[in-house]
Amino acid sequence: MPTIRFSATASVFDFRRSDEGEPIDDRGVLQTLHGLTYSDESFSDYLLDGSETRELAGVGISGGELKFEFDSQVGGLVARTEYSIPRFLTKLEVEVLERYTVDQWSDGIGSNFFQERMADGLAPQVLIFEDQPVRVDQLE
Repeated sequence: MPTIRFSATASVFDFRRSDEGEPIDDRGVLQTLHGLTYSDESFSDYLLDGSETRELAGVGISGGELKFEFDSQVGGLVARTEYSIPRFLTKLEVEVLERYTVDQWSDGIGSNFFQERMADGLAPQVLIFEDQPVRVDQLE
């Protein structure tokens, strides 16, 4: 079954010394978060909630966990969300799913995870700005 994966760099904030959260760029600390996954919720669970994404739910998209990996080429943490898809998506479907995924990263599931991680001290967050690319890969 094909998959589609969205990836983008993530920021990490340290709440161990400050309630404000200090940005972290220490590679050693970032590497400790490699493999960190939030699996309490699947992104595909909420596709029916939006008018723009409702059709995607009918396509049969499933899965979508928030996972963080240390990328030595980037020198930081990368967020990845991968879905199972029954077929390759059209360009328009990819664009809709990308917008949905980015919204979930910053304000939905990603926000829930960030708030949970604040209590643990190191909290990754994925906020996409206009000039920040999101990598999209459809794989066989």
